[in-house]
Amino acid sequence: MTRETLPVFDRHARAPPQPPFDEAHSCGRSRSAKGSAYEVLVNRGRPGMCAAYSNLYPQTQCALDRRHRGAHRDQVGTEFFHAGGGLWHNVIGTPEPRRRMTDLSDLSLPAGIATDLAPIRVQSVYVHAVPVNSAWWQAALAQYGLPGGPVAPDSDREQTLSRGSVFSLGGAMNEATSDQDVLRFLWHVLAWGSRGRNNRRRLMSVAELMPEAADVLRRACAAARVNPVAGYEVLRPKGRNAIPWLGPAFLTKVLYFAGGGASGHRALILDDRVAGALRDHHGWWSLRTGGNWPTATYERYCDLLTRWAAEASDAVGREVGGDEIELWLFRQGPKRK
Repeated sequence: MTRETLPVFDRHARAPPQPPFDEAHSCGRSRSAKGSAYEVLVNRGRPGMCAAYSNLYPQTQCALDRRHRGAHRDQVGTEFFHAGGGLWHNVIGTPEPRRRMTDLSDLSLPAGIATDLAPIRVQSVYVHAVPVNSAWWQAALAQYGLPGGPVAPDSDREQTLSRGSVFSLGGAMNEATSDQDVLRFLWHVLAWGSRGRNNRRRLMSVAELMPEAADVLRRACAAARVNPVAGYEVLRPKGRNAIPWLGPAFLTKVLYFAGGGASGHRALILDDRVAGALRDHHGWWSLRTGGNWPTATYERYCDLLTRWAAEASDAVGREVGGDEIELWLFRQGPKRK
């Protein structure tokens, strides 16, 4: 295959119209002619032609290889997503913003929430616990020379950590909190929210960025108590992680627990399971899973759940927290394989 045969596929062809998925800022058609031609080859299911095209443009193949090796999704200029059954690849050039988004004002409170809520919030939210490996945390923190241990489960017998226990640490966070106590809070949020995935990488990132990492976390927690969007921007400025490996699905847990368990705290957890439930069952068709949500999406999410919590409060005759809605959605969402 030579360069002369490529015009059969129209190197300057524009990709066909894409469905209106709006909720990730790095999605959009490439303005590069090379990128557009490669999109067409991929979507037409011509792997042989893709390989030949990549030989002519190695930069394209390098981007593809990085993605297949599990490269970080924040890689600038490289984003994969499914559209109409084809795998599209944006390479080089400035992404174009989506023009359509789900109108969240049309989404009403899901019918099952009011009947599924516990009589009081503490019975569902505070006791929501996950298993933790305290021995692993002790060894890992010692390995990287990080303070803030140990990560203590609710009881030695059960080896589980509840939201209520993490609330007690988050509620104590303020501008005067020591670096050690900031990290103690972070380790407990990680232990509760990550289920062990990528924690070693996160520990390495924090160790490399100390003491700046502790200062960023302090500022984010203070901002989240006033405005969840402000807290999100501190930990993800300009769409990039302030601390590597602490992306949106995890940093929203930091912002959430900084509220100390207050029912009116508006910074809520947004992860793949919650996003999947909203997209698949409750009408937010433009919401993508996989993290990488821009600030505007997180703001829309917090506003939606705050509204639903107010509507649920009227339905059940007590104050309902936004986190009760989040937990209900989490239990509906697709489980990680």
